[in-house]
Amino acid sequence: MIELSDTSVRLYRKKDGRVSVKLRSYLLVTTNVGFSLSAYLRSISLHLKLASGEELKFDEVSFACDVECYAMETMVHDLSGSGILEIDKIESTVGRLTLNYHLSFTGHDTEEPASISYIVPVIKRSTAYEL
Repeated sequence: MIELSDTSVRLYRKKDGRVSVKLRSYLLVTTNVGFSLSAYLRSISLHLKLASGEELKFDEVSFACDVECYAMETMVHDLSGSGILEIDKIESTVGRLTLNYHLSFTGHDTEEPASISYIVPVIKRSTAYEL
């Protein structure tokens, strides 16, 4: 099972007027053995739906192949995601963040993709490029 430790999403206004969406978190993988996540993780994606209805599929999702920590039957990997929204006004709000992933240890058809959703804070960060 995979979870996220920090789910705060940040919004930044870019010079071109679009909004950069950033997530910095950690993947928490519950396991009783250490293994290479990159060898068994077939796919991973992040989606965000804001309270206002705007939706975003993160363009970039990456995780560190090095294990940050393995203790208490949990592996911890650094995770980051980013994307671009084209909205006029940015403000602090909430949204639904969905993490979709597919872990496959044997390659068997019964190993289905999984997803987990969180209600998350979406935080406006100040920039010099306010509209």
